[in-house]
Amino acid sequence: MNISSIISLIGFLIVIFLILLSFKYKNNSKSGKNRFYLEFWFSPVIGIIFLIFTLSINQETVIRGIIGSEKIQPFAILILFMSLAYICISLDLTGFFEYLALHVLKAAKNSGKRLFIYFFFFSSLLTLFTSNDIVILTITPIIIYFAKYAKINPIPYLIAQFFAANIWSFALYIGNPTNIIVAEAYDFTFLSYSSWTILPTITAGLVCFVLLWIVFKKQIPTTFESPVINPKTAIKDKNGAVFGTIILIGCLLMLSLASFFNLLLWQITLFFALIILFRNMIYDIYTKNKGSNLQLIQNSLKRMPWKIVPFIIGMFIMVEALVASGWVDIFAFSLSNLSDNLLISIFIMAFIASLACNLMNNQPMTILFTQILLSNSYQTSDRVKLGIIFALIMGSNFGANFTLVGSLAGIMWYKILSDKDVKITFKEFAKYGFLIMPIVILLSCLVLYLELLFWYN
Repeated sequence: MNISSIISLIGFLIVIFLILLSFKYKNNSKSGKNRFYLEFWFSPVIGIIFLIFTLSINQETVIRGIIGSEKIQPFAILILFMSLAYICISLDLTGFFEYLALHVLKAAKNSGKRLFIYFFFFSSLLTLFTSNDIVILTITPIIIYFAKYAKINPIPYLIAQFFAANIWSFALYIGNPTNIIVAEAYDFTFLSYSSWTILPTITAGLVCFVLLWIVFKKQIPTTFESPVINPKTAIKDKNGAVFGTIILIGCLLMLSLASFFNLLLWQITLFFALIILFRNMIYDIYTKNKGSNLQLIQNSLKRMPWKIVPFIIGMFIMVEALVASGWVDIFAFSLSNLSDNLLISIFIMAFIASLACNLMNNQPMTILFTQILLSNSYQTSDRVKLGIIFALIMGSNFGANFTLVGSLAGIMWYKILSDKDVKITFKEFAKYGFLIMPIVILLSCLVLYLELLFWYN
C-alpha cells in the first residue's frame, strides 16, 4: 500500500457519500428554499477529477474504465441497456402499456382485493418483458390517478407494484442493468442466466405476495367506486403499438437464441432499437400526419435515462482505480475467507449485497463486487462461486426493496409520488422492506442452494 492507494480508497468513499447525499436530497416546496443539489451522475465525475488531480490514477486506468477488459465491457453494457430502454419507451409512448394496465383495472371491477392481486402479478409479468424501471415509470402514475378517483389508499398497491418490479427483474438477463453487468462479466447467455434464476424468482415473488397480503390486508378495501374505464382511449398510435410489440417480442426471442447465431446481446438490442427508430422516421415521411412520429422520437429520447451513462462509466473508472491500487485484491482475499460452504456463502453474499445497495446504490455495488469476484485473489470452488455470483445479482435486485436509496428505480418512484402529492416517508418504506425482504431473500437463497446442490455438474 502506498499513498496513491490510500487516496484511491478515500476518493471512492467520497463518491459513495456524494451519491447517497444526492439521493437523500429533498426539495422543500413549502418553504420555497432549495438546498444545494448535486446530481447523482456527477458524483463519480468529481471522484475521477480528484484522483487525476492527486496523480492517483493515470490515463490507462481511465481508458480501461471506459473500454473495459475481456470480462467487463462498459460500452457493451450501456448499449444493451439503452437500446432496450429505447424500444420499451417508444412502445410505452404509443399507450400500449397503459392500455394493458387499464384492462387490469377494468377486470378488477369494484374489488379492492382483486385489484391488489391483479396489479402485483401484472407488474411482475410486465417486468419480465421490459424492466423494473419501465414498469415503475409506467404503472405508478396510473395507480395514483385511479386511487385518487376511487378515493382509496394507494400505498398498498404502490408498494406491491414496486416490490414486484424489483423481484421479478431478477429473472431475466435484461431485467436490471445490474444483471447485465454481472452476466456480461461471466459470459452467461440469455437462457443460461435464466436457467438458474427462474425458480428463485418465482419463489421470491410468491413469498413476497403472501407477506404483502398479510401486511396490507386490513388496508385494502373490499369494494370501491370504480370509474368508467375504456382501455382503447389509452392507445395513441395503434400501428406503432402493434409494430413495437412485434419488435419487442422479436428482440426477446433473438436474445434467447443469441448463442445459436453467435451474436452478442448488445448487437441484437441495438439492431432492433434502430428498426424502431428508422420505422418512425420513414413512417412520418410517408403519412399525412407528418410530425407525429418525429415527436414520438423526440419524446422517447427525452425519457431515455441518459444520466445513467456518465454514472456507470464514472463508477467503472472509480472501481478500476481500486483494482489498479490493489484494494480489490485485498477485498477479494477477505471475502474468499468468509466461507467455503455453499449454503452459507450464498446467504452471506445475498445479504451483504442487499444491504450494500443501500449504502452505495445497487449499480456501484454491483460493479465493485463483480470486480472483486473476478480477482485472482478470490479463490473458491466453481460451485460456490456460481452460487455467490447469482446471490450477488439477487442482492442487487432485492436490495432495492429495503430503502428508497437502494436503486435508481427507488429514487424515480419516490419523485413520481412526491410530484403527485402521495406521502410516504423513508422510514415507512424501510419498515415494509425490512419486515418482508429478509424472509424473501432467505427462502430464495435456499432455492438457489438446492438448484446448485442437485443440478450443478
